[in-house]
Formats: sequence, C-alpha cells, structure tokens
Amino acid sequence: MANPSRRGQVAGPVSGQMRGDEDTPNANTSLILPYGLRLQQTINAGTTSVTIPTGVTFVYAIAVGGGGGGASGGGGGAGGVAWGWTIAASSCVVGAGGTPALGGNYTRYGNIIAGGGATATGTGTLGAAGGGGGGAGGTNYWGIPGGTGGGNSIKGNSGSGAGGGGNAISNGTNGGAGGDGISGGGGGNNTQAGTSTNIGGAGGNALAGGGGGRGSNSTGATNSNVGGVGGNGINILTGVITTGGAATTGNSGGTGAGGGGAGIAGNGGDAAGTTGGLGGLGGGGGGAGVVGRTGGAGILYLFY
Repeated sequence: MANPSRRGQVAGPVSGQMRGDEDTPNANTSLILPYGLRLQQTINAGTTSVTIPTGVTFVYAIAVGGGGGGASGGGGGAGGVAWGWTIAASSCVVGAGGTPALGGNYTRYGNIIAGGGATATGTGTLGAAGGGGGGAGGTNYWGIPGGTGGGNSIKGNSGSGAGGGGNAISNGTNGGAGGDGISGGGGGNNTQAGTSTNIGGAGGNALAGGGGGRGSNSTGATNSNVGGVGGNGINILTGVITTGGAATTGNSGGTGAGGGGAGIAGNGGDAAGTTGGLGGLGGGGGGAGVVGRTGGAGILYLFY
C-alpha cells in the first residue's frame, strides 16, 4: 500500500490549481495524476461494486461525472472532475450522461465526488460545467470556484466547472462559446429570425469538453445556419487530446446542430442533420439541436 500522505505532484490543487486562462489542460493533468502509483481499476457507468485487495486501506481516485445532455436551448456542460485520496470502499456510483435536455449524473467513490454536467441554461454542481444559454459552473471538490455564464453572445467564464456561453439576441451573430476550465461549458445558441446566417457557439475546451450550440432561424429564410463544434478534452492518463464533434449546416434556413464535447476517455460525436452529437466517454457534454443529444457517461479511475 502506498503511503497516503505522499501526494507528490497532487499537492498543487489545494492552493493553486486554477490560476486563470493561462492554465492549460496539460498542466491540470500533470497535477491530477498521482505520483508513483499505478492505475488498477477503470470503472464505467452502471457498476456499483468495487473489489479492493486485502491490505489496501487507502485508494487514490479520479472521478468524472456524466456530461449534460444537449437541448434545443444550448449545448450540455461537461461533467465535473474530482481527485484525491479516500478510504477504500466496496461500492461506488458512476454517473450516466444526461439524456437530451437533462443534466448528467454524479460520480462518487468514498469521499471523492464529481457532479454531472448541466443541460441548457442549467447550473453545474460539484465541479460540473454550466449549460449553453448562460448557465453557471459549479465549485469542485477542492473548492476551486466555477465560472459564471456568459451574457448575450459572450463566452462563458473559466472555472473548475466553466460557465455556458450566452445565447445570441440578434440575427447574424454567433452564440457565445462555452467557457474553458477543468470542465468545459456548453455553447450558446442563435435562433433569431432574419436573413443573416446564425452560428451556434462552440463548446468549451477542458479536460472534458462542452457540447456545441445550434444555429437556426425563422421558416422561409434562405441562408445556411451552422452549429457550434464540440469542445476538446484531454485524456488524463496519456495526455493525448480528445476532439469535439463536428457541427452540421442547415441549408435554406434550416437548423445547424452542435457537435458533442469530448470526454477524458473518448472523442465527441458528430452532429447529424438537426440532431446534436453525443458527448464523449468521460463527461463530454451533448450537442444542441432541434433534438439534443445525450452527454458522455462518467468514469472512475482507482490507483493503489
């Protein structure tokens, strides 16, 4: 059993994990991974029991909540990410991604807990990101504050759970992009009537990315509207970037749907027609559309 008091690189999050926009997902990843320990178990949504070898009393866990479902009102926010030492436990909760227009579900092992991402306009909890349309992000397990949502057409603010981008209020402008952080905010929409092209906001880039927003307008318009791409994530274990899903273009005034946000363990799904893209495994937010899409399932990593 590793000495639980030896945190190595992990000590950073207590005081200075989020220093602002200059922090990159790669820097966050190096602080979250435990020094000198080996990944022993990867647990997916739906599993509720854990077998820990005899003699192991402390476990280092990285928990990721399920991503928020995309909706007609904006992209889903990414699930929260939490990490640290906990007493070994025989049970866990690993959250599923939120179905369209619903928030994701939390992930918990021992005292380590990460919230599920918010759906459109919703507020994230326990480190999860806010949904597109200006939802605020939540403070995470370590007490790192969430970001506030963006105003009209404005990008959400960075944070542990970033804020969702603001919806546009005039034709021909973009929806606000989701904020960047540990968990990326959902992109905002532009659904305003008129003859100019409306573009949805991109999902925020983070360890787990937010879902893209949608672009659409009134029936009979002839312009092509475009959804927002899903936000990128990063694989915590390898440092490899996971990519957000592509958006669609809605010809003759139709809806362009948003791509799904990347999770920490999988790429976001591409939008299809007027339906948003699936969130990637490990907390990616679902993309927005006439029909939104389910967020990525949460995941739990155990080291000892």
